[in-house]
Amino acid sequence: MKHESTAADILKLVGGEKNVDSVTHCATRLRFNLKDEKVANNEALKNVQGVVGVASSGGQYQVIIGNEVNNVYKALTKLGNFTTNDDAPTVKKGKLTTLLDTISGIFTPILPAMIGCAMIKAVLLILKTFDLVDLDGQFNTIMTFIGDAAYYFLPMLLAWSAAVKLKANVGFALTIAGVLLHPSLGALMSAGEPVAFLGLPVTPATYTSSVIPIILAVWVLSYVERFAEKYSPSVIKSILKPLIVILIMAPLTLIVLGPIGAIAGNYLASGVSFVNTHAGWLVSGIIGGAFPFLIMTGMHYSLGPVVLTAYAQTKTDSIVGPGMLVHNISQGAAALAVALRTKNKAFKQVAYSTSVTALLGITEPALFGVNLRLKRPLIAVIVGGAVAGIYVGLFGVARSALGIAGIATLPAFITDHPWNLVHAAIGCVIAFVVTFIMTLILGFEDVPEDGKNQATQEKSSATNNRVPVAGVSEHVLTAPLTGKVLELSTIKDEAFATGAMGKGIAIEPTVGKLVAPANGVVSAVFPTSHAIGISSNDGAEILIHIGMNTVKLKGEHFKVHVKEGDTVKAGDLLIEFDTDAIAAKGYDLTTPIIVTNSDDFVDVITTDKASITIGENLIKII
Repeated sequence: MKHESTAADILKLVGGEKNVDSVTHCATRLRFNLKDEKVANNEALKNVQGVVGVASSGGQYQVIIGNEVNNVYKALTKLGNFTTNDDAPTVKKGKLTTLLDTISGIFTPILPAMIGCAMIKAVLLILKTFDLVDLDGQFNTIMTFIGDAAYYFLPMLLAWSAAVKLKANVGFALTIAGVLLHPSLGALMSAGEPVAFLGLPVTPATYTSSVIPIILAVWVLSYVERFAEKYSPSVIKSILKPLIVILIMAPLTLIVLGPIGAIAGNYLASGVSFVNTHAGWLVSGIIGGAFPFLIMTGMHYSLGPVVLTAYAQTKTDSIVGPGMLVHNISQGAAALAVALRTKNKAFKQVAYSTSVTALLGITEPALFGVNLRLKRPLIAVIVGGAVAGIYVGLFGVARSALGIAGIATLPAFITDHPWNLVHAAIGCVIAFVVTFIMTLILGFEDVPEDGKNQATQEKSSATNNRVPVAGVSEHVLTAPLTGKVLELSTIKDEAFATGAMGKGIAIEPTVGKLVAPANGVVSAVFPTSHAIGISSNDGAEILIHIGMNTVKLKGEHFKVHVKEGDTVKAGDLLIEFDTDAIAAKGYDLTTPIIVTNSDDFVDVITTDKASITIGENLIKII
């Protein structure tokens, strides 16, 4: 795989640099926060060399790469800066989506460190099991604190990742985490005497390995920092702002936020313990069977606080780890069965390689590239994972080190219970056998030898030839503005000019009225009122962006007459805007009209007129 070309293709097909708000990666996926996910070309992305599949969940647009994701990510970050571009509109997300996106964004960057430390602990467990290490020696001591480092100082890691995600100052966040972990605070707490600050009690709590207190603190910090930024005089802001932030946040965290987070964590741990005691077999069965859906929706990251909170108190995980282990084995078994049955040589290699990575604990390539793609193998995965999950739940299987769950990390299931590892291994066997046999019995519709969907090929061919096909329907978008007509390639915005966001045309308006170009539904009204999305009754997804960089006006000089979900007819008034006032502030009023799903059609043909009036034919879609 040529990582640079793969990264370039991905960046183009997600809408270009202008459409990327931020990007990170986990063990197998590039995780984008896109300003408009509708711009991304899903089908074309799936055919990029090195891309296993795409998914959208938890507020993130995810491109599944596999083991080479880190190299592709490095190449991608060299292509542009994804943190400073605000030219393209950002679509408002729902509260649940925002919450999942936030949790995922906080936990994803710290996973490599946690997995690394978990593997150190797994290696040490193997050495101890076979009496290959002196339990009283320095080697054991040093290996132990190396393996514990990411968990003991977890508030530090979370402070960094939460600050990045919540757009707070990383230095401030790490300082607050340092306050919670400072040895002097620990000494005061363990002295057995009441602790108070400014006459207010400081509730005793242990913050090492904790999750909720620091995330809560950084969330509040993000608001305090904005307050200090806004009200600090510019002359002394460089010294006053840090003073205000630390002076407010340190006591507030010690007296209020830390104890609230610790109490919430204790209740969470108690709830987990209760469920595990009374219905552990059911929980593991549900996790084992439902984990594919948790991955697809991004919900598996929402389990992070649950697992880490319980682990901090008991040093084991019996909730998620066992179910995740058997699920991963099920994914590998299904992909292996597919590899043995498929007649497509290229797809056979994909299935073989993804089955190996799944058995080792990395399941996204097998899930998105093979089992979900063929559908029936996924049914086998669900059944096999659930059956094996019930088994490991019935025998109380737990893991003593967090991280990836697979064959290579089975030593993580060595605990004080002598049969724990044995039952974990038996669960893996059950998951593999049940899933493998079911996949062979259910069968699947094999992938064509060329590896592509025939309909996609026909559409691509027709688009490249740009020849209308007999019997193919046509529909027209009328001009939503009055003004001078411009080719997209001439405008001063690369995302629009290159066609990365879709085919279309631009108008330099002379009248400040924007109307609907077709009958349809308002799919998006941007918070700053400068852009709007329309889903036409004929299937076209239309984005109209009034002016260049006008997002910075924050809605000033714009008046929106519709809301998201409204049904409109061609010619209905959508937005009014003051052309003179906007131009006086130095903004270019050139307005792109983009068919963002252009690839769904044979062709998108624009007018050759030099100027146009509202209601005249502007774009023909075939």
